[in-house]
Amino acid sequence: MPAMVRNIRFLSVRLRAMAQATESEERVLQAIAFASGSDDINRTITQGHFGNSIAVFEAELKKAAEIRRFTDSLVGSGILPRLRNQIEARTDEGGVFHFRLGKQEAYAGKLEIASGRDVIDVRMKVGVYPARRVEAVRLLSEWADAMSK
Repeated sequence: MPAMVRNIRFLSVRLRAMAQATESEERVLQAIAFASGSDDINRTITQGHFGNSIAVFEAELKKAAEIRRFTDSLVGSGILPRLRNQIEARTDEGGVFHFRLGKQEAYAGKLEIASGRDVIDVRMKVGVYPARRVEAVRLLSEWADAMSK
């Protein structure tokens, strides 16, 4: 069952981070585990541009309690006010809200908006029927306003 948070329902939250060949996979795993609040993280190996191996870590939150813990963490981190004016630009036609968290900051136990290229990609799917971007943006904006107070 999707999580309801102040008139908004998130169907899922996906977090994804890559461990380049020069990075510690264990640290990247710890960062995404902290950011997602989940220990259920998938690891896949892919090839980089120069033939080097890249580990990709992904966590998908679908249960209401998992999503609620994640959204509570976002609210507690103070990120929402910084994202508020960017909601329209960060929401796609499918009602998915995109942003990036700092991977190093997550490893250090803090959630912060990424300022560089070392990131955890976050995708939050808003439950809107029929799926319309304008409605997803409206709900996200109301949620961010309510949670930022």
